Amino acid sequence: MKSLLFHLFLKLSSERGAIEISDLSSILKKIIAPAIQRQLFKETVLLDKLKKNSGVIRMPNNTFYIPMQVGHHSGIYSVAEGAQILKGEAKYAQPYVSAKYTFGAFEITDQAIEAANDSMAAIATVLNENSMSLKTALRKDVNRIALGDGTGQLCLVNGASAGTTLTVDTPGTEYLREGGSILVNGLTKVISSVDSDTQVTLSTTASVDDNDVVTRAAADEGMGLKGGIDDGDFVATIQNITRSTNPYAVSYADDTAEQLTEADMITAFLTAKKYGNPKVALMGQTLFQRYGSILTSMKKTADLKEVLSGGWKGLDFMGGDCAVMLDYDVPAGFVFFVDFDSITIGEMTPVSWLDRGAGVLTKVPDYAKWEGTMRYYWNVIFKNFRANARLSAKTA
Repeated sequence: MKSLLFHLFLKLSSERGAIEISDLSSILKKIIAPAIQRQLFKETVLLDKLKKNSGVIRMPNNTFYIPMQVGHHSGIYSVAEGAQILKGEAKYAQPYVSAKYTFGAFEITDQAIEAANDSMAAIATVLNENSMSLKTALRKDVNRIALGDGTGQLCLVNGASAGTTLTVDTPGTEYLREGGSILVNGLTKVISSVDSDTQVTLSTTASVDDNDVVTRAAADEGMGLKGGIDDGDFVATIQNITRSTNPYAVSYADDTAEQLTEADMITAFLTAKKYGNPKVALMGQTLFQRYGSILTSMKKTADLKEVLSGGWKGLDFMGGDCAVMLDYDVPAGFVFFVDFDSITIGEMTPVSWLDRGAGVLTKVPDYAKWEGTMRYYWNVIFKNFRANARLSAKTA
């Protein structure tokens, strides 16, 4: 894409003599945004395999309705000759869910744009690097959200403290960014530096307690597998359905703290298989290595091979009926058995630049800078909870 940008700049400069903001906005909108969208959903198995707006009804507002049969037809009887034929009906529900709004923005200085008059390669590099780094960060965050429970949890505080040093775990600093704003113990703080896998330095002091939840300063996030494939432990009400009184909204969940075993995986898979067709078991690095060791200990192959169309590789499970796949964003200790047909992404607006007629690049007030904002209006929607299953608290 960088080469394409460079040739576009050359064409524009030969036609107009100088690069204008409208030119940059057009390239961001027509060239870079489609490229980002294509790559974004091809870099994670979950986002790649989930269909968009499948089996849901999007209303004119930001709400998606999910027509759902939640009980079998009650009109099936065997009666004696001449006896009354009893009637019945199936049970339906129409839960609903609202879209959530994910944004990513970057800035480019006016001086960098002016440099385009002398060096087309310079401005092409600036635009390309900003856009691709934004895409990488957006993919990471969207994938984390799609695997979470809607709380926005990035990590947990590890030990009570009062100062600018913040120690974290579960999973650590993986989702913390230098210069980013976080919310912890009701306090909004800016991260000055990420010092290690377990420590960050804050710009101002903060008093925190052990196991305080760390989120982004703005964390009104969508639902993910942790909350959707659940029995009510994490999310008691899902898509406006109270799980305790509606068993159809309850997924199989084994939360016993123990070493991961193939027997536990088989039970989860077969329970979900009764209601759907789970094709993949997603797990993080530690449990993925554990499953590989289970295979080798049983004299089975642990070689990666293509298990899903699109080049996705994994390890065989249940004789190839299901694939065990690695996803680094799966929460530690979790295994998600996923039926892709039972889940969809409710997409209100695809990944695109925020543009209401003024162009993709808008001036930052009081600064010689321009900014571009990428948006994604979406949520993960569950159409058949029981077609999926999960294990949690598992260890290697």
